[in-house]
Amino acid sequence: MTNLIHWVCEGTIVNRALVTEKLGEIVAHVKANEPGALAYEYCLNEDESKLTIYERYRNNPAVLAHGKNMEPYFYFFEEAVQITKFIVFGNVNDEVREMLAGFGAEFQKPLAGFVRTAGS
Repeated sequence: MTNLIHWVCEGTIVNRALVTEKLGEIVAHVKANEPGALAYEYCLNEDESKLTIYERYRNNPAVLAHGKNMEPYFYFFEEAVQITKFIVFGNVNDEVREMLAGFGAEFQKPLAGFVRTAGS
């Protein structure tokens, strides 16, 4: 197994204007400041009422760095999107578990599988 940690977070959009206004800024902020963020994608359902976020991190320290880096944007997940489901996959340490549990995360540990990287 790997040290990778990833999650899927789903939420209901409560302020579409704020999503439109801030989403590009948030993505650019993560991309510029978090080398341990390996994937960071937001997707909309067909009627654009729900947002799904897929995030993948190199390891526990990268997740902790993400938490610190996102502090200026925590309001976004209160004012723009209300989280309805948050499932975290991987071997998280106690510090990451505590941080993510505050957002209602459910944790699942690896059982079996593999990860391929591009070109492998």
